Amino acid sequence: MRKIKNTKAIRDKQIKRNRTIKKAISRIICLAFFFIFSGAALIGRVTYLKVVKGDKFEKEVVSRSAGGEYEIQPLRGNIVDRNGKNLVISSIAYNVILDPHALIEAGEEEAERTLDTVSKELGLNKKELESIVKNSPSSKYELIKKEIPNKEGEKLQEHKLKGVWLQETFVRQYPKETLASQTIGFYNKNKQGQYGIEQQYDDEMTGFAGRVFPKLHEGNIVTSESVSAISGHTLVVTIDEIIQQYMEEALTKSAIEFKSKNAAGIAIKPSTGEILAMGSYPTYNPNKYNDISEILGKEVWDALDDNEKGEKLNEVWKNYNIHMTYEPGSTIKPIVIAAALEEGVISKDQHFYCPGVKEVAGESIHCAKRSGHGDIDLEEAIAQSCNIAMMEIAEKLGKEKFIKYQKDFGLGGLTGIDLPGEEIGILHNIDQMGPVELATASFGQGFNMTPIQLISAFSATINGGNLMKPYVLSQVVDEDGNIIKENKPLLRRKVISKEVSDIVRLQSESVVTDGTGKPAAIAGYRIGGKTGTAQKLPREDKEYIYSFIGYAPVDNPEIAVLILFDETEEYADGVGLAARVFEEMMVKILPYLEIYPIDVIPGASEDTVEVPDFTGLDVYEAVNILHAQGLSYEPIGVGKEINKQYPKSGTPIPKGSKLKLYFTSSEPENCMELADYIGEDAEDAKIELENTGFTVEVIGEGAVIGSQIPRANMKIEKGSLVKLILKEEIIE
Repeated sequence: MRKIKNTKAIRDKQIKRNRTIKKAISRIICLAFFFIFSGAALIGRVTYLKVVKGDKFEKEVVSRSAGGEYEIQPLRGNIVDRNGKNLVISSIAYNVILDPHALIEAGEEEAERTLDTVSKELGLNKKELESIVKNSPSSKYELIKKEIPNKEGEKLQEHKLKGVWLQETFVRQYPKETLASQTIGFYNKNKQGQYGIEQQYDDEMTGFAGRVFPKLHEGNIVTSESVSAISGHTLVVTIDEIIQQYMEEALTKSAIEFKSKNAAGIAIKPSTGEILAMGSYPTYNPNKYNDISEILGKEVWDALDDNEKGEKLNEVWKNYNIHMTYEPGSTIKPIVIAAALEEGVISKDQHFYCPGVKEVAGESIHCAKRSGHGDIDLEEAIAQSCNIAMMEIAEKLGKEKFIKYQKDFGLGGLTGIDLPGEEIGILHNIDQMGPVELATASFGQGFNMTPIQLISAFSATINGGNLMKPYVLSQVVDEDGNIIKENKPLLRRKVISKEVSDIVRLQSESVVTDGTGKPAAIAGYRIGGKTGTAQKLPREDKEYIYSFIGYAPVDNPEIAVLILFDETEEYADGVGLAARVFEEMMVKILPYLEIYPIDVIPGASEDTVEVPDFTGLDVYEAVNILHAQGLSYEPIGVGKEINKQYPKSGTPIPKGSKLKLYFTSSEPENCMELADYIGEDAEDAKIELENTGFTVEVIGEGAVIGSQIPRANMKIEKGSLVKLILKEEIIE
């Protein structure tokens, strides 16, 4: 029995072993087939790549060996004012690229000539250039100098150097320097628009990059091919360079004189919402946007650490008109009156009694005139800026309607102006507004807004009741002059009737004729407006924001202007200051806009002459014509070319009249004021002028100067001609 069992166990063991061997053989056969098929596939793929695709890969290798491709930066679009004058331009420039690989292949003699020439022409260190070649011998692209001017690039190309080439780019230039800088913004080192129009319309001005790339031809010949860049679009803005200039000159002069912390101004076309000018002080130069040493003083600027410099830069980059909120003070009063008239809670003939103080919910709130105005009508309440009358009007209106009209007029909300970073402001809500809050809000305290909100709302009170969307972009134009985009006046909503608007518009004239805004008066013109004084928080510091908002002409407002000074010296008459700055700029702007004073131009008579057309002429041509016609002139502006005049050509005026000639220059930063040389020795004056950079022509005989062209105090371009006329031949 034992023997049978052993025989069976041996047989079972043998069967199991045979099965294991068969499985192993099957695996080996499978692996063999796998390797055979994989090898065949690999051989097939290699054959395919070699036979079918080999030419392509070979071409890629050859192409890469000839140099890589690179982008051609497109010219950024220009920004021009409403009359086509350049505010921002892009000029072709070049990045200088060193090609160490090509330089080495050119040979030692050519390499030496290239490095010598490049170092001398561009002011670079030759040893540093040699180090670049030594450390990167296979490199084909080493940037050694950025954005050299076009003329320097052309001069460098004339040498026909080996191993160096120019990559086209551009430089962004602001020829008017600080003019409208916060509205325009700047193009930063990261190649992006920052602040203002530059940021808002960055995409429209960017364009599309071109590229240069190697191309392999038959016979393994490699050439350099290119796709041209497409320049960015030009922006036509609503800003008028001349109006902007007049505003900034007046604003900056007074801000410096009276040590204002900030100052701001906006000029708007009330009927459309077009921004004609917008400026802030202090300002900066976008050509060197990260350096305000000229404003603060070099010693002060250099003493600041990086964080302090950053804070100062952020302050001047911001546009006070849209980025800062403030309590408007009494400039809000015409808006409150318009709301009350619209609701019918007061009439245009309404009377009020002002004792100088009013008790509201147990608190005594005073009028600006502590002794009181006595019995006054609505027009007198506006003219004298009576707080007591305003509190009574707000009480009649009620807090619900008061808040409703604030919002209807766009106060405390975005105006939608096409500039980045617009602030909103803070208004009372129904729950927060008690009797005292309503009373103080009636004369512009307890809530805040931006200047752009105020001038937009105020414009609605004088333009027929239409709240317009303010805007700065007029058109986007391509290289061929085609209009890609165009902004049109946009009515946000109707807030009051034309009848109510007419009442406010006409009654606000009394502010300038008989009230707090008298310094804004201009002889021969009907001006309307409103003054404002707002005490800043904390009240105990007794710091104020002074403002004046005005418009002209009263019968059909063509322009409205808000002037604002944020703190001034204690001795300054802040309200009067704002109104005087308005007058100072508007006395130039109104004739420029061909808005003429009433009854200034007399009718024709036997002694009259017809005014010639001086536009486009220079000062020398104009003086000859004026002399022949028996006329004289008052120069306004900067430069020696005339772009406007008053009276306009064809107007009959008496002989001996003085015309206003408006001068302009394409390079105002290069203009210099002429001294008065009349009565001085001609030879001494000639030497002084030539040393200053002017060209001089002496006319007549003698030693003493009797007249000069251009006139004294005119600002003209350096290098211009100055005519000194001796007493025997005075023609001016």
